[in-house]
Amino acid sequence: MPKKNHMRNTNHVLLALLLVLCTGIFPVSGQNSRFPLKISANHRYFEDQAGKPFFWQAETPWLILQNLSPQDISTLIGIRVKQGFTVIQVMALPPDPQSGKNVNGNHPFLNLDISKPDTAYFGYLKKGIKIAEKQDVVVLMNTIWKGCCGGDWGKIIIQNGTERCRLYGRFLGTFFKDCPNLLWIQGGDNDPREQTDHYRQIALGILDINPSALQTYHASSGHSSTDMLPAVDHKWLNFNFTYTYFPEKQGVWLHETGFGILPEIYEMNHHEYQKQNDMPFVIGEAQYEGESSKGLDITSADVVRRQAWWAMLSGACGHAYGSWNWKVGPDWRKVEQDSGAWQMRWVKSFFEKVPWYNLIPDTEGKIIVSEAGKYGSDEYLVAASTADHSLIVIYCPPTSTPTSEFTVGSNYINKTAVIRWFDPTTGTFSKAKISFSGNQKGIRILPPGKNASGSTDWVLLIEKK
Repeated sequence: MPKKNHMRNTNHVLLALLLVLCTGIFPVSGQNSRFPLKISANHRYFEDQAGKPFFWQAETPWLILQNLSPQDISTLIGIRVKQGFTVIQVMALPPDPQSGKNVNGNHPFLNLDISKPDTAYFGYLKKGIKIAEKQDVVVLMNTIWKGCCGGDWGKIIIQNGTERCRLYGRFLGTFFKDCPNLLWIQGGDNDPREQTDHYRQIALGILDINPSALQTYHASSGHSSTDMLPAVDHKWLNFNFTYTYFPEKQGVWLHETGFGILPEIYEMNHHEYQKQNDMPFVIGEAQYEGESSKGLDITSADVVRRQAWWAMLSGACGHAYGSWNWKVGPDWRKVEQDSGAWQMRWVKSFFEKVPWYNLIPDTEGKIIVSEAGKYGSDEYLVAASTADHSLIVIYCPPTSTPTSEFTVGSNYINKTAVIRWFDPTTGTFSKAKISFSGNQKGIRILPPGKNASGSTDWVLLIEKK
């Protein structure tokens, strides 16, 4: 880039930053004292400023900050809070670079030059982020959505070059410096590839202003952040984002995985947990409730419920529930009718009753010694326990044989243990039916059959005394 143009772009960004400073956006009084989040000492989960483990349950209204008024942003976030959500995943930019704008008609950049941001556009994003902060909600925001199939903003990033990307990152870091509930996503539905250095510069630009910023990368389905960006080469990356659907999923973009086919959530997370990357990870995307795809009819509550429980018991410190409402269109209020969304509150309430942050996934299948189901199938029983096995949690997903017993190893259970079933559709506990006699391998456990919704999934809680 010629030096003259570089100076012009630099001066423009400096002017934008000066405008930010002059509008008084940096007051710290009144901020939510829980934020910013930080990574735990063992690098497995997030904590708030008081050191309390933060339960990460995300929702995906990707375009909420572009498409809704402040009042409606508050209303939608309020609905999600009632449903148990603590995080929203959003895009900073509209999906269409050419015609995209927010509800006020503002475009994010002048002539698609990312070193020339429109402070009115980004100011509206900030207003939404502040609304979320008041409701105790974290915002995980994508900087520039690369796109699912190689298009969208991917070409625009290359046209702008790495120097402007660094300037854009610095602008973001400065403009949103007073948003302690804000975390960052680079990428978006696609592996970094030819834009690797461009996203690196955006991330480093944010770090120039906020050295403690939490950032991740959203790769293509079947890939995690660290699959694509080794942490040793990308020190800005400090938490991991996993993304998969299910093996039968068809028509998936960039269907290039080391598994050959897309793995189940627990398979991908078990693999991620054993990497020992020294960073926490969340399941950032999976199947969305209310959406259809080849190989699956309209996604039911059963599917999104299964994904959430699998995620939390396979090593992740959080998960994202996906909604048909990701575009946040005119019918966004219908999310109040989605049973799967409401059942997420029971996920949250269950884990808030136990030290979930101490759970270790049973990646070797030692807890359930028989009838756990086929590994890699959607009927596999996923288990996790604390290091001393005083607490064990097992998720039994919906199955065609709900009355099939399974065996928990005798090392993990005894006659003094408190053993209960948890209905993931109502949030209620009941006593478990078990058999201690005539089995040398362990204790036989019989699932209750159908839960209150008519499905057959249950959560087993074993607390050894």
